[in-house]
Amino acid sequence: MCIRDSSMPGASMQILVGDTFYFDGSDQTNGTELWAYDTSNHSEWRVDDIRPGSLASQPGTSMSILVGDTIYFSADDGSTGKELWAHDTSNHSAWRVDDINSGPGDSHPGNLMKLLVGDTLYFSADDGSTGRELWAHNTSNSSDPWQVADINSGVGHGDPGKHLSMVIDDVLYFSADDGSTGGELYAYNTSNGSDPWLVADLFSGVTGSSPGHFMQVLVDDIIYFDARGGNSNGIELWSYDTTDHSTQRVTDINSGTGHSRPGAYFSTLVGDTIYFSADDGSTDVELWAHDTSNHSTWLVDDICSVGACNLPPAFGRPTGSVPGY
Repeated sequence: MCIRDSSMPGASMQILVGDTFYFDGSDQTNGTELWAYDTSNHSEWRVDDIRPGSLASQPGTSMSILVGDTIYFSADDGSTGKELWAHDTSNHSAWRVDDINSGPGDSHPGNLMKLLVGDTLYFSADDGSTGRELWAHNTSNSSDPWQVADINSGVGHGDPGKHLSMVIDDVLYFSADDGSTGGELYAYNTSNGSDPWLVADLFSGVTGSSPGHFMQVLVDDIIYFDARGGNSNGIELWSYDTTDHSTQRVTDINSGTGHSRPGAYFSTLVGDTIYFSADDGSTDVELWAHDTSNHSTWLVDDICSVGACNLPPAFGRPTGSVPGY
């Protein structure tokens, strides 16, 4: 048997800055570290050996994002755990931004969400005492990251962005769990620093509607996403209008308690129309469409109309922690 060495370039991060690619890779001696390749002169180099020796710092496994000329990414230096690091591509310096989970514990910055508003990076992180919550870092100054809010107070996890995260103007929209309402849609206005608020409790109780588990599409000022609206309703297509703050179920494709699971395999926006996979309970998983301008929803085509090619319920189904799966 032949065993081959592999650098696995870009397995966790790939970022282009000018003509240079930055990516994670391993030379089999120093473990997985941050590397770069200049496409203009065909030179390649290891940017930094964050975790000296043969063990890997694993850059970018939780997050990687470019802000100006600086790459912010997760990495483990072997003593402070997986934390937030930065590399300035203009002067080739690298540094640990902060040890959010002090000591060897991992904060896993950005493993659930990372959104940039102006110069401020908003991300999920675990400080080891308040659970996974919403944090922020102003990249324009040298201030330490701070916890925006402890949504699930105490040691519980608020899990911001576990299913959905996006920014519209200066407002963050994301899924979160306060410990009593389950995973629901939340919002945070970055311009005034007010506390995050619960946008809608679609599935009352601790179960949660898990908004955006499969799909999240922004059309003008309206967010379209999958969610479960209670025990009597399955997982269907919902919308939230950020202008009038209204939430509604767009359509009940698989009527009753059945789940259509919109976007479980596919979703894309073409003009004003969202195309997505869904199951109406009789034709199995097929291509559907929703015209956001006239609010019509239809089965585009029953591509697999022969029963033999439709998978039985035990197979081909998306899995996860969302209720009803």
